[in-house]
Amino acid sequence: MEKTILIVDDSAMIRRIVSQILQEYGHRTVVAENGQKGYEQAVTLQPDLIIMDIEMPVMGGIAATERLKADTRTARIPVIFFTSLGGEEDIQQARNAGGAGFLNKPICKEELGKAVSDLVGGP
Repeated sequence: MEKTILIVDDSAMIRRIVSQILQEYGHRTVVAENGQKGYEQAVTLQPDLIIMDIEMPVMGGIAATERLKADTRTARIPVIFFTSLGGEEDIQQARNAGGAGFLNKPICKEELGKAVSDLVGGP
């Protein structure tokens, strides 16, 4: 079943690669290049899942997720953090912000597919 997944990352290459993988799994993808635009897209589109980078200009992923979780319109949307930061402190900060998962860059197609499937179903 096709789900709409919002990918929020400041790297055009990462957005393209993650979109391509998720589309191969049968999902619809939408992209945003920073947390502010990601928040705005989430309010408008009501995606089934958000994949969020942590370090971005304008508004980072932690701040954007805190804002999403504080807004009744978007609080229910699960967020998977996707970042090159992988320390225990980073993971705890992501959990505290309301993250439902944490994936490390570089991307692993199988891990991404499993994390998405665990949260929204699908292949």
